[in-house]
Amino acid sequence: MNKDYRISNIYYMLAYAFKLDKLIEKKDFFGNIEDFSNIYDLLSSMLIFLINRLIKKGFYKDYKLTDELTAITRGKIKITESIKKRTFINKKIVCEYDEYSENVILNKIIKTTLFYLIKSEKMKNKNKKEIKKIYLHLNNIDILEINKIYWNNIYLNKTNKDYRVIINICYLILESLIITQKDGSIKYREFIDEEKISTIYERFVREYYKKHYPQLNPSIKIINWNIDSNYPLIEFLPKMITDINLYYKKRILIIDTKFYASILKKGRFDKKTINRDNWNQLYVYVANESWKKDNDVRGMLLYAQTDEELAKNYTTSIMNHIMSIKILDLKQSFENIKKELNSIADDFMSDENS
Repeated sequence: MNKDYRISNIYYMLAYAFKLDKLIEKKDFFGNIEDFSNIYDLLSSMLIFLINRLIKKGFYKDYKLTDELTAITRGKIKITESIKKRTFINKKIVCEYDEYSENVILNKIIKTTLFYLIKSEKMKNKNKKEIKKIYLHLNNIDILEINKIYWNNIYLNKTNKDYRVIINICYLILESLIITQKDGSIKYREFIDEEKISTIYERFVREYYKKHYPQLNPSIKIINWNIDSNYPLIEFLPKMITDINLYYKKRILIIDTKFYASILKKGRFDKKTINRDNWNQLYVYVANESWKKDNDVRGMLLYAQTDEELAKNYTTSIMNHIMSIKILDLKQSFENIKKELNSIADDFMSDENS
């Protein structure tokens, strides 16, 4: 029976997607990563490593508006509130002031995530012990309600850039794996949902090529519609944004990554086919990118392998454009995944493939 490497490969996908070179090159930080039994072991191990590194530098602090009942004037005196609470009887007043504190949203998210990981039965005791040690450094930090974390309002800057990957992993755990029930109880999913894995998969492939094939200038590209700029509805046309463009001499390869639970869809007469919209969208990218340009533009749909048995490669030519479908099996060892990704880039650069 072939070994299933899916959990350990998520490790590599995250490491590439978040540009964690140390975790790519020194995977022995966690022992044998192929021994991860579930997604919680994987993500908690990554968090332990990253947060311990953060502890050495010190947690991020920021100014926080605080109210305090005090006998010593500090900051702004809240007269109305003091009168309402009759604080003068005890010779005290309510003051409002800025406090430089670790009890800020970024640290609250970390503590909240660790709190739920400790409660999870899916995590190894070894990781739980490590997290409990980290927890001691978070005594003065509050725990949040998961459904009251407003992720879109979180702002990262140069002073707290070390939190970027940590907060992304916390987001995956709290929003993808841990569900708060209506009755207040907690459920734990077995796997990250398809939409978020799809985003990680896309970023992984793009960052892989950036790291190992920088000469191909791997990048996202906004492609312009090749129509009259006076066309009245041009502003309503959808933006064409590619996942990955590779460039070599006068060649361009547009790679559209796809991660679905099922690659094949039921078509007419119950015949299973690939998603027609995916194929058509890719061809529109290729056709518009090549219009009135002296370039050899090609397109590839790069699907992540599911449990379906499919041929791994399919290539055809449409209107003189090479169009292909490739299946990347994420259940195989990462060394084999690297070989397949390398093969795509090497074949693209091959003069025999002109």
